[in-house]
Amino acid sequence: MELIQSIIGFFIAIGILVTFHEFGHFYVARLFNVTVLNFSVGFGKNLYTKKFKDSETEYSIAAIPLGGYVKMLESQELENLDKTNPNISEKFCFDKQSVYKRFLIVAAGPIFNLILAVLFFIIVHLSGITGLKPFIENITGLPEQVISQNEKYEIISVNGHKTQRWQDVRVETLNSIVKGDRVLNLTLSRGGEETSNIELPIDQSILKMKGDVIKNIGIIPMRPEFDSTLGYVEDNSSASLAGLMPGDKIIKINDEAISLWSEYVDIVQNNPNNILQLEVVRMDTLINLILVPSEKLVGEKIIGYAGISPSREALDNYRVTVKYPLLESIKKSFDLTINYTVLTFKMIFKLFSGQANMSNISGPLSIAEFSGKSLSMGYVYFAYLLAVLSISLGVLNLLPIPVLDGGHLVYYTIEMLIGKPVSIKYQLIGQQLGLLILVGIMLVAFYNDFLRIFSG
Repeated sequence: MELIQSIIGFFIAIGILVTFHEFGHFYVARLFNVTVLNFSVGFGKNLYTKKFKDSETEYSIAAIPLGGYVKMLESQELENLDKTNPNISEKFCFDKQSVYKRFLIVAAGPIFNLILAVLFFIIVHLSGITGLKPFIENITGLPEQVISQNEKYEIISVNGHKTQRWQDVRVETLNSIVKGDRVLNLTLSRGGEETSNIELPIDQSILKMKGDVIKNIGIIPMRPEFDSTLGYVEDNSSASLAGLMPGDKIIKINDEAISLWSEYVDIVQNNPNNILQLEVVRMDTLINLILVPSEKLVGEKIIGYAGISPSREALDNYRVTVKYPLLESIKKSFDLTINYTVLTFKMIFKLFSGQANMSNISGPLSIAEFSGKSLSMGYVYFAYLLAVLSISLGVLNLLPIPVLDGGHLVYYTIEMLIGKPVSIKYQLIGQQLGLLILVGIMLVAFYNDFLRIFSG
């Protein structure tokens, strides 16, 4: 079931993002009266084609849904086309337009991706998205008197920016690290009242570390304390194979009594591939089950993983729903899109300069997995993922790699500066190099996908 969800989510995500990207090229091309011969979602063999009356454009859906393209009329194609068609002439050719028009047509794809991200973020902010509040257990390296034991502390701002969910803390932390800050300023509250401001030392080397950036800088999230009742069981997981079901309450593991969820987590994580004998209460009936946790790679450590989670109701005291009215949603969405775009550019620079861990690069398998999970959680979470993916697609296409939109923009910029196009010879060399770079990136992405998915 989860595999099917992942496949469906992947196709929906890629279909929406690629279609809107190519529509950007198409829309601006038609705005400048450039004839578009083909608008395709996907590559390879056409599965569906449609051509409307009095239109030169053939719309198609192809077999490989990992991209798309808009084919515009070029002057060298004129002699092979119907010259009686009034729209098939030199003045409607892409290559005969001014360099400024060509620049805008090519830039429109990535720009439309960023616009799409804003629209999805507006949906998220209007509907409200739920996440865990950033409660902390401790911060490594701080004197004991700063964080009192048995007290519930919450991070309410990072570097002066309000943080309501752990996701907010992660984004602001990453922003601070990629900017080169040496100190992270945290504001903590206890019982809803501001209690202290903490300066936490940070280092660029954190980006080279695997795992969660929050834990890597020394922040230990609080583990919510509630009973060991299951709320969700992942399909084809160790828990599912063991026969565990939502609503089950685990009361013993290997004859050791447990009552808290954290106790269960500790035992499972410390026992990858080991046999665990469970006593479970199901609808007032005591049953015995055998659980063998699978292996999951977290950072440099292999832990046990069962594929279960507590009920959402149990998390209510630890969750918050972030929601805004229309005007504020629009402003927040623009700000968030700009923030994510800048952060993505900086992270890519860190990756290519060797300052960040290459394991951060994700490929189609990860996208499919995340798409499936977010789709199962509801449209708000799926919209949030689509917004982030749309920004990633837009930024990726703006990179100065010749086979991408960004590479063409570099050529057009040079043309603006020197007054003539870059020679075909150098364009071909650039395309070959660009293709090699892209293949390398895709190989790394697939390797990371296989390593992460199949090690878990």
